[in-house]
Amino acid sequence: PVMAVGGTHFVVYNRAGSDLQVSSRTKALYAKTFDNSILLCAMSNNNTLAVVTDDVSSMAELLVYSPTMEQQLRWNMTSNDGTPLRMAFSPDSRRLAAAAVTAGGGQMQTNLYVVTLAQGDPVNVGSQSGVPQWVGWLSGTTLLAVYDSRAILYNAAGGERARYEFGGGTLRDVSVDSAGNVALLLASGQVCQLVTLDKELNVQYSGNVTTSNKVVRRGELVYLLTDSTVECFDKAGGFQWTQPMDAKPQAGVLNGRQLLVFSGNTVQQVTAPEPDSSSAS
Repeated sequence: PVMAVGGTHFVVYNRAGSDLQVSSRTKALYAKTFDNSILLCAMSNNNTLAVVTDDVSSMAELLVYSPTMEQQLRWNMTSNDGTPLRMAFSPDSRRLAAAAVTAGGGQMQTNLYVVTLAQGDPVNVGSQSGVPQWVGWLSGTTLLAVYDSRAILYNAAGGERARYEFGGGTLRDVSVDSAGNVALLLASGQVCQLVTLDKELNVQYSGNVTTSNKVVRRGELVYLLTDSTVECFDKAGGFQWTQPMDAKPQAGVLNGRQLLVFSGNTVQQVTAPEPDSSSAS
């Protein structure tokens, strides 16, 4: 099962299945069965739902539903358009970004579209070789697409605004906070590199760190999840503290000032150790 979360609703579906269910925090709201297999779903802050399915007459079909599950938009995507692998709604829920992959000349290419829901006409804001690993909005006017070897910032109206090349490293994880600040975790062999960027992709820090699996960025702080610890740095790469974990931390989220870490079959709050027991870098 896969889940996409909006403001107060979430949708659960199976990739390659044809059924989905939309629920609130307390109850199931809607269930829908499609004629074709579901490939991808996304949900906005106002609970608008986007669904991509297989389509027998084209590459894929993109459908958008209102919070009450009334169809707002239908787009039958051709082989030139591609098949969406990543989608993200704008913060105001009025536009949808879709990164669609297509093959040409023996290479994979991504077309990044922005669809204004009230108009329904997709705009290709940029095309790039490779497959997108992450797509999201950094503001109401800019969106970020992260590939294996580069991160590119686009204007929502079209055109590239900035880019950051990984310089031989490959993407292991990416995290973006609510202000649009970015943290990249890159890997080159057994060496991991932490890169922090502002919302215009200006470099704040770049340096080697402990081998890690996940990165979480929130404002001035960045958290790294290793096989056995959670490590905290500031945005300039300054070491703050480390906290050992009983099981391998698998994911971390921040709710307000609380860092919640999932490890094994538990979720726990992680806080900075007392000064007399904190580890030194």
